Amino acid sequence: MILTLALVFLITLVIGVPIAFGMGFATVVAIFLDGSFPLEIVPHKMVNAVNSFPLVAVPLFILAGALAGETSIAGRLVRFADALLGHVRGGLGHVNVASSIFFGGISGSAVADTAAIGSLMIPAMEKQGYSRRDAGAITICSSPIGILIPPSIPMVLYGVTVSSSIGALFLAGLVPGVLTGVMLMGAVYAMSRKKGWPQRAQRAPLPELWKAFREAILSLLLPVFLLGAIITGLTTATEAGVIGVVYAFILGGFVYKDYPLRDFFRIFVDSAINTAIPVFVLSATSVAAWIVAVEQFPQELVGFFQDMEFGKIMVLLTINVFLLFVGMVMDLVPALILFAPILLPVVQAVGVDPIQFGVIMVMNLGIGLVTPPVGNCLYLGAVIAKVDLLALARASLPFLVVNLITLLLVTYLPQISLFLPSLFY
Repeated sequence: MILTLALVFLITLVIGVPIAFGMGFATVVAIFLDGSFPLEIVPHKMVNAVNSFPLVAVPLFILAGALAGETSIAGRLVRFADALLGHVRGGLGHVNVASSIFFGGISGSAVADTAAIGSLMIPAMEKQGYSRRDAGAITICSSPIGILIPPSIPMVLYGVTVSSSIGALFLAGLVPGVLTGVMLMGAVYAMSRKKGWPQRAQRAPLPELWKAFREAILSLLLPVFLLGAIITGLTTATEAGVIGVVYAFILGGFVYKDYPLRDFFRIFVDSAINTAIPVFVLSATSVAAWIVAVEQFPQELVGFFQDMEFGKIMVLLTINVFLLFVGMVMDLVPALILFAPILLPVVQAVGVDPIQFGVIMVMNLGIGLVTPPVGNCLYLGAVIAKVDLLALARASLPFLVVNLITLLLVTYLPQISLFLPSLFY
């Protein structure tokens, strides 16, 4: 069944069928031709895949991000980052990266990060002398930080798929997310000296820094409340999602007063549509994952690596290369759901913790969001920056190298991702 599944799915990808429909059609064809199981197994598995309480966190975090995205939260975070880092060489480049770190704790989405931060930062950076290509490259290469800093929608999906603690995954992504930002800031500083990127004339005076912090503090507290509630055991990730929705609703509608109440219906409808897409992909891909499990492909893969006498270093390197390629040709959600159950037994056989592997997968597939041909952040960044797609991809190469170096550090130094979870779990 696996060969039939892979062949039919590949054909649907080539002819342009949406991934969820292509995956669903491929599973039906594979089961029908095999004849060992009734076709009724398809809707049964699809419904079971989404009949999960932890999965409710996904629409809640999407709604919280949508409510926050309609407010001045992103602008407040950018102003605070500018007051904090604008005086450093390559100031607005650093502000761009720092804003992604701050906003990632609110949106949980790399695409939302690109849209919100890019719309604010790219025009401002161009006015200060950055080329649109460079401004766009910094924006899209820092946007995957948004799926590492908690709350992260891909972390929720990974946790549901392989039955791992979502709270531990949130904590595991925090240090790698900040590390990615610091590494990118180092790259921005090095390139600013080479290209002569400007900086603020002087450090922001303390009153200006305090004012910027005061305006942003309520926004910065949102991820703190969510993560704190989860790791202290007061709430589950799903219940924390409710807190996030209520907090974003009150903050945007009543504290900042950024949108009238009549806009809420539109926001809820948009969030429902944005939720339906990954959930439908999850349900369709879960059937393919079941076929893979029935055919015992993960066990065969473990046996293959053992027969080849691959050690831990080589196994992780091989899987990293594979996931980087997958991220280039598949969207993050289906790739995560399909390959997590397949690859997890392989890395566990060489002693890799499932929580660390979740971070490795999310980082890998996050890099795929900024690489052609299927890079959602790359395409969106090209539109916002108004530059040619290939030109933006070339400008992104130095920053992609930094992201890859950070990925290798997280891969081979497990304490980077496991230190915080070990304190609470």
